[in-house]
Amino acid sequence: MDTVGLGVVGPSGVIGQKHVAEVAASPYAKLVAIHDMNQDAAREQADELGTKHYPELKTLLADPKIDAITIATPHPTHRNIALQAFEAGKHVLTEKPLAASPAESDEMVKAARDAGLTLGVVYQNRLRPDAIRVKQLIDEGYLGKLYRTSIIMASFRAQSYYDSAPWRGTWKGEGGGALFNQGVHYLDLFQWLGGMPVSVMGQAGTLMHNIEVEDSASALVGYASGAQGYIHCNTVQTPSDTRMEFWGERRGIVITDDDITVYEPEVGLLEFSKRERGNPFAKPTLTTSALDVPITSADHQDAIDDFALAITEGREPAVTGHEGAKSLELASAIILSSCRRQTVYLPINRVDYDELVGELAERGSLFTQGA
Repeated sequence: MDTVGLGVVGPSGVIGQKHVAEVAASPYAKLVAIHDMNQDAAREQADELGTKHYPELKTLLADPKIDAITIATPHPTHRNIALQAFEAGKHVLTEKPLAASPAESDEMVKAARDAGLTLGVVYQNRLRPDAIRVKQLIDEGYLGKLYRTSIIMASFRAQSYYDSAPWRGTWKGEGGGALFNQGVHYLDLFQWLGGMPVSVMGQAGTLMHNIEVEDSASALVGYASGAQGYIHCNTVQTPSDTRMEFWGERRGIVITDDDITVYEPEVGLLEFSKRERGNPFAKPTLTTSALDVPITSADHQDAIDDFALAITEGREPAVTGHEGAKSLELASAIILSSCRRQTVYLPINRVDYDELVGELAERGSLFTQGA
């Protein structure tokens, strides 16, 4: 197989247009056909691209020239589309988040595994050279024993953003808010670098927008090692602020949109603590330096190229379905903890979470701490 024949599902939206353009530009994939619920837009797109338009998904999936599909539709539709694709023998690369709930992601991962097919998720930040370097350093013990993590993902969305499509900002149509849509890329990177927490104590609310879902959420998280962490995400703040911190016994790493800084004490903190006897307020001398790999970016092209190569090379993509489900699990745990007002342990109880989302959808609002 020289190139992978790809069909794009949901090509008319902003993200779908990126999928189409970058599949067409990939040296490892070939755009075979598109399918969209917006029939007029899809026909016009197909004519411009010189490709096929299939009015029905099942017809696209029956095309023998299509080896795989990319899904660029709203995430509550991902499960049904992916399950149909696996049944038809097609590999799947889906947009973030993987699904609308952990239970749905479980189904997708199992279906791919049972069919012997590839399921990938577009979390392209994992393909950034600087992120790969930080992951390597942490895994090699560069920070020493991890003590603390934190992440802030703050941005701004006007009400018009949520008003732009009827599914936005609703439990039935989106399944979550700032955590699920804006924050999930960095939640994925955060847990990939620092590890998956085992406990979550969350607080979420709708502070500014006329929507059902959260536009602000925070959580304290705990790790199996005893390390502690903090998560915050919102769409009510300007200027935007993205910052991740990983602090260990030997070093700390702070990642922002502009740089990655390494903080290194002259000696390990535990050793310094044990040997220092004269000054109860003494601190080790600290040096700071930039990471030895400059901060970079990655885009959909990187994820699509990696996915196509994974199929041709018979390997897993950079972000498998199993891996891509972790950020969804973490976001769901924050919502469940906030609404139930209790610490939630991972993996979360799927029945409890689905029941909660059903309650939220029926009520049409977020259960806040005072509700």
